[in-house]
Amino acid sequence: EFKTPLATLQGTVELLQDSPDMPADQRERFLDNAADDLERMDRMVAGLMELAEAEEMNRRDTVSLDDLLQRIVRGWDAVQLKGTSGSIRGDEQQLESVFGNLVHNAVQHGGANVEVRVRCVRHADRIQMHVVDNGPGISPGNRDKVFERFFTTARGSGGTGLGLALVRTICEAHGGRIDLESRPGMTDFCVTLPIHSA
Repeated sequence: EFKTPLATLQGTVELLQDSPDMPADQRERFLDNAADDLERMDRMVAGLMELAEAEEMNRRDTVSLDDLLQRIVRGWDAVQLKGTSGSIRGDEQQLESVFGNLVHNAVQHGGANVEVRVRCVRHADRIQMHVVDNGPGISPGNRDKVFERFFTTARGSGGTGLGLALVRTICEAHGGRIDLESRPGMTDFCVTLPIHSA
């Protein structure tokens, strides 16, 4: 994932060095492409650092999932929040990253008229939170890959393929899991977290 943009950047620098008479608009285009590559690499580094931190989770506080989810959905007109989930022990920043990623992905990939529902169900020993959208769904070929590191269908728009890998890592670090069900017109990411995380 790093070799391709690094090779492109190296080629761009060499080309610019070897072409002092290159037209200004062409030079500008090469520099813009280089800036895009650098920005994507910066996002990948940040994502990998976040992933490493999730694997080594050691902060456990009481986290109000209701407050956290309300903060996340407040910024999205297309998102509705239903049910209550109460509190669990965990890392608030990491849990916010889980639901922020899932809601953002649902809105981004769901299409122009997407509707997203975040539905919470509290059981005796666990909490389940569903992030459901009515978009086109995830193809069967991609369903098994979406949680893999660096897998993305949005590379052209700057996707790093680390968001859902991070979501799964954080869920597992909290003693939980994430499940996916998808078909045309319905995608459901279900996060299950134990109420008494060790």
